[in-house]
Amino acid sequence: MSDPSSRPIWPRFDPSQVARLTAHEAAAALVEVATIQAALVARLQVASPSATRNETAKDGRLLTPVQAAERLGVTVRWLYRHADQLPFTRRLGRKTVRFLESGLERHIRERRS
Repeated sequence: MSDPSSRPIWPRFDPSQVARLTAHEAAAALVEVATIQAALVARLQVASPSATRNETAKDGRLLTPVQAAERLGVTVRWLYRHADQLPFTRRLGRKTVRFLESGLERHIRERRS
């Protein structure tokens, strides 16, 4: 039996060949890539609940934007605008943001001193 990590899951694609595709072939390739991407994301979501539980148990719980904004004394809109600059922000998906409670509390303590 071969080592599963050494075999390709699907044929390798050479990005330099994109220019040779017709518009129809390019559209079909995009659909195929999107399908593969969706399947991979679903696979990772199935694999990650225990990892997420372990990280949350180790680092503390995750707060929603409403909960985090309330604790920080800011609006939810402000929090979304500044989320990328806050070290306790955790992105769970493209549009899903949560805030690590322990990091937020540390941020509040540092701001006060």
